[in-house]
Amino acid sequence: MIVSGGIKTFSNLSSYLKTRKGDPACFVDTSILFSATYDSDAFNSESELAFDLLAEAGLSVFTNVNVRSEFLENHRRVLIPEILIDLLAAKGSQLDSVLHEKLKSHRTSYQIKVAEEKNTKMDQIQIKIWRRLLLEYSLDDVDGWTLFCRDFLKGKIRRIWQDTEKFFALNFISSRIGEENPYLDQIPTWENAVDLMERYGLASFDAMIVNMFLCSKISLLLTADLEMADCVNKESNSAKIVFVPDSALR
Repeated sequence: MIVSGGIKTFSNLSSYLKTRKGDPACFVDTSILFSATYDSDAFNSESELAFDLLAEAGLSVFTNVNVRSEFLENHRRVLIPEILIDLLAAKGSQLDSVLHEKLKSHRTSYQIKVAEEKNTKMDQIQIKIWRRLLLEYSLDDVDGWTLFCRDFLKGKIRRIWQDTEKFFALNFISSRIGEENPYLDQIPTWENAVDLMERYGLASFDAMIVNMFLCSKISLLLTADLEMADCVNKESNSAKIVFVPDSALR
């Protein structure tokens, strides 16, 4: 399905890659990279297939530091509720009865979500609540939150990114002053990103990602964010090609 202008759906990606000319590169945003690495994401299967098609076509996959930051934050919010269950399993006998019951309740709701293949990502308010709860308790001579981060969370977020970067053979577009990048037509500026925020209502990270893509020589973008797709389509006058998951339009 062709949505409008330069926006197309993933069902057209295979034929596009077979007939494309030039530009052997693609830019991916946070929504697609995260969905391809999180089984419970609504676009997981479509994103995985899209990456398979890119690999088969021999396209270099690019992203930037803003995508990496958002990606790591999303996975932090996935990991924390999962690792809270590890904390219960390892330290349950040492926990205060109130905290023990709260963790057991969390484990039950988490397992139900997993069984129903629902998103288990925890929002920031919930994370802060758990942080306050654990800070009130002492475990192994440190507060519970410090122990949780040190013994259960440490290394896991870093490893997810390292594995993702290697698996998808990710490349970075850098805009550091003094560094030339063959994939940039111009250096992205903060002023242009703010302009996109004001004219399209984009979040700051999304605006910086879109700005980087628009300033690049890369013509192909994969995203599950329809607002970003619409912005790129309008700003490039359909010169850039954007692919979105078919299910994002249902």
